[in-house]
Amino acid sequence: MSQIEDTQPRFARSVVNMDDLLNMEDHLVSKLEGYTEKLSQKAKTIRWGIQQMREQLEKRKMEQFFDLFNRYSFIRHMQADWLMWKRYLDKPVILDELNYRKVENLRMPQELDLFDASEAIRRMQATYGMLSNDIAKGFLDGVQYNSTLAPIDCLAMGRHLMNQSRWTIAEQWILAGIKAHDRKGPQTEMMLLRRPTKAELFRTLGKVRFERRNTEGAVKAYEDALKQSPHDQEIFQEYQNLKRRVLTLSPSEPMREEPNDDIEKMELPPCCSGRCEGPRKLKRLYCVYNCVTAPFLRLAPIKTEILSIDPFVILFHDMVSPTEGALIRSSSKNQILPSETVNAANEFEVAKFRTSKSVWFDSDANEATLKLTQRLGEATGLDMKHSEPFQVINYGIGGVFESHFDTSLADEDRFVNGYIDRLATTLFYLNDVPQGGATHFPGLNITVFPKFGTVLMWYNLHTEGLLHVRTMHTGCPVIVGSKWG
Repeated sequence: MSQIEDTQPRFARSVVNMDDLLNMEDHLVSKLEGYTEKLSQKAKTIRWGIQQMREQLEKRKMEQFFDLFNRYSFIRHMQADWLMWKRYLDKPVILDELNYRKVENLRMPQELDLFDASEAIRRMQATYGMLSNDIAKGFLDGVQYNSTLAPIDCLAMGRHLMNQSRWTIAEQWILAGIKAHDRKGPQTEMMLLRRPTKAELFRTLGKVRFERRNTEGAVKAYEDALKQSPHDQEIFQEYQNLKRRVLTLSPSEPMREEPNDDIEKMELPPCCSGRCEGPRKLKRLYCVYNCVTAPFLRLAPIKTEILSIDPFVILFHDMVSPTEGALIRSSSKNQILPSETVNAANEFEVAKFRTSKSVWFDSDANEATLKLTQRLGEATGLDMKHSEPFQVINYGIGGVFESHFDTSLADEDRFVNGYIDRLATTLFYLNDVPQGGATHFPGLNITVFPKFGTVLMWYNLHTEGLLHVRTMHTGCPVIVGSKWG
């Protein structure tokens, strides 16, 4: 059922854990406030000690220092009091005050979570053809948002891409980081504390350009780094090594090749934006009131939009109430786990081509699933007793499901020896997605954007039971917001 518990939370794959992380942040900030109070008290004690010692020092200078008692007291002071101060300064201000692992048994995001988030942005950028600098400025696929990425975020993206030998796009991100560094605006103390120096950005740019065999640009980047930090010995040494390497570099020396993303381009088609022009078999839009698949529909027909005849793809409108959507989302939050798929060895795994979290609900899991099951049976005319359980899915940062079929068997194995397969698929959209997150059918040039209460349904098989290849579909990357289905 693609529902095996993973040891990693995979925070980037869903928004359901974000509340937990916010609560953890609140707790840690409170702990840090307590730390600063104790630190302030310690500083106050030290200042008091300094004042006392200065007064004693001036007194000793003015008095007869050769007095027996003064000499003894001074020797004791130099031997014992300074040892006391050393111990006082060495003593931790607060023990385990910032012990993250004890915060309500929650785990902090790890390197794998940052990898997931970075990969999500990379795939989103490639799918929608966005520029790194535009993303850093908050300009996402034609829409400007009041949010930006900091230089340290751009540098993290650049280093992630460098680890994958994606030098071209890595250079874009490092340049975006340099522009973000120059961006005007208020700078908090925390931003100034954690931001990378401009020298570090130019230094990284030099490394990327050398890998691209842009030796002149690499030397220029290192010179810019030295202008920003002229006394940095490490940068100066790397600069000297680079100049020697450039002189001895053979024109025939191969550069590390960038990954071939042709397969990924097929699995994440460029038409996720819905702006692709191309022929569609269904020349007209057909909308009907379905009142024939169930007697009840004569009183309450369902708004139905026919998107394709072959394969049969339709949209049902107003199929989920706000109360039902909220109940399904809330009841799944504490059970949702990283979505898994079946690999070639018929084993479940958390794969990079499906970045979401999910949980399976039987049709009688709650009042909402009971109503949706009845409503779906009435809308399709199909017997819901033979349906799989619902799979509640949430997509997080750049959440995606690359191009795939929903069937699980080859044509020659389907319906043989009692094995069954998925005749049809129904996808309930449980929230509006501000941008991105469409369901796209490359073979039909159909792109359906999530709209709360809408239900997308299609038949995976021909009437004779063979796979309909044009039902291949993609869960396009979410750009802004979160996607529940």
